[in-house]
Amino acid sequence: MRAKKNKSANRRSKRGGAQIAEFGPALIVLLIFFFFPLIDLLSVCVSYGLCMVLNYNQLHEASLLPASTAQNPSGVIMKGIPDQWLGGMGHFVKIQGYPKTVVTYRQGETGTDQITDQIVDVQTTVVCSPFLPIPIPIVNVPGMNGPMTFGISSERTMENPDFANQ
Repeated sequence: MRAKKNKSANRRSKRGGAQIAEFGPALIVLLIFFFFPLIDLLSVCVSYGLCMVLNYNQLHEASLLPASTAQNPSGVIMKGIPDQWLGGMGHFVKIQGYPKTVVTYRQGETGTDQITDQIVDVQTTVVCSPFLPIPIPIVNVPGMNGPMTFGISSERTMENPDFANQ
């Protein structure tokens, strides 16, 4: 009776060794093909969301300021807000270079009191690097092993339509 127990115990230990030997390669496959790309995709989403916050803040200020102030390259819209963003939320984005901003104006519809609405359009372009570059030898995939460019454009009605011409 005792001899049978030893045989089954020996069989179990042989099977357990094969499972341990397969764990290492399986873990590598899981990390490289699933975990690290998932981390990169999450970082792409976070980067895009933070770039949207930058564009929204620039648009909000551009709708309040005169056109000459908003289109000044060293002014609040193109320099001040991106500098504050880079010092705060921008720390979570691996950015290449400096955000590029273009502010344009156009006429909207004429209101009931014969005042023409002015619409401001802010276009922000940010080039970001992937959080964790995954070495894919053949192709360059933006967000996985290559830089990704976010071009965000939004528009809003000016608070004071007279500011679009100043």
